[in-house]
Amino acid sequence: MKEKCLIIITGMSATGKTTNGIKIASKLGMPFFSKDRIKEILFDATCNEDATYEDKRKIGAASYDILYHDTEVLMKSGYSFILESNFVKQSSDILKKLISKYNYNSITIRFEADLKVLHERFLERENTTNRHKGLVANGAFDDFKEFEKLSNKCKEFKINDNEIVIDTTDFSNIDIDEIVGNINRRM
Repeated sequence: MKEKCLIIITGMSATGKTTNGIKIASKLGMPFFSKDRIKEILFDATCNEDATYEDKRKIGAASYDILYHDTEVLMKSGYSFILESNFVKQSSDILKKLISKYNYNSITIRFEADLKVLHERFLERENTTNRHKGLVANGAFDDFKEFEKLSNKCKEFKINDNEIVIDTTDFSNIDIDEIVGNINRRM
């Protein structure tokens, strides 16, 4: 890719954004920046295992600030790169301004799935010892209605019509090569 390109990977929780985003970045040879990875680093530096959900939300907000700062630094230098998070409407306003300011092309890859399947995945992931303590929601979304509200906020994120929607209800149906081909055709 010769043009300045920002690829935004977004979607609801437990859709496989990070796992698949890393694969896409590898195939495209592009740097990959995940809000959750920044949050993990900040959590490890500032919190203990007894952190409340509100503590984690504050770290999450700081993580977004760092992600947007890094985005602008990369754009000033003209690099193409990938951002990943469960972005919401406020994120689209911030990213649109940066895209316009630095004259970037952008494409959004939106991961979606059946909401009941996602909630089951989310709950399973929340209760494993593998999940980073800074990312565990402390029961805030155990109730399906609360999870649905969170998921609906993710649907409000929109940059432009250059969007690829991937259904991850069944992970075995995801074809990374097909996604990368679609990205290359669009850019």
